[in-house]
Amino acid sequence: MPGRRVPVPEAVRLDVIAASNNRCCVCQTPFVQIHHVDGNRSNNAFENLAPLCPNCHSQAHSDAKLTTNLNPQRILALRDKWYAYCKKRRDVSGVGPNAMLKLKNYVRSMGLAQYSWARTFADVDPAYENMSREDIINRVFATSNRDDLVTYLATVKQMYQISPRDQRVVKRFAAVCNAFDIDYEELDGA
Repeated sequence: MPGRRVPVPEAVRLDVIAASNNRCCVCQTPFVQIHHVDGNRSNNAFENLAPLCPNCHSQAHSDAKLTTNLNPQRILALRDKWYAYCKKRRDVSGVGPNAMLKLKNYVRSMGLAQYSWARTFADVDPAYENMSREDIINRVFATSNRDDLVTYLATVKQMYQISPRDQRVVKRFAAVCNAFDIDYEELDGA
């Protein structure tokens, strides 16, 4: 049943991350790995994939006798419940493709960051060390968790060393923050 591993297509992987707000469907820990629920590593159908943190992912592949293991039925039930919750939050949060597009356009126009995207976010998840800036943005900002968005936007502000002296740059970045329904001044406390 396991079969040969076929990489999950990027579009499907991003759909799973977006549907889960980049959080584990079991424990809601951020930054997920993609789990094949049926155990077939070549079945990359969206319905067969679940976002799990590394800890829950190892439990899904465990058959330890003294713990409650994550069997396929339990994972599917938790995933579907989590996806429904995330969809409801997205529907009321106002965060959408427009916010992501504004952020990407802003970052492209700013040139190189003072601090590397890969190195900055690799502190959270080592997988980011080998990802492009665009992939990191797609994964990190695929959340509707307001506190996380404030932290991530504050990190971007720091990476590009946005100074209050340059009001033009501040105004443009404030528009990005507003697209995520975050007030620019909130970043100072993050």
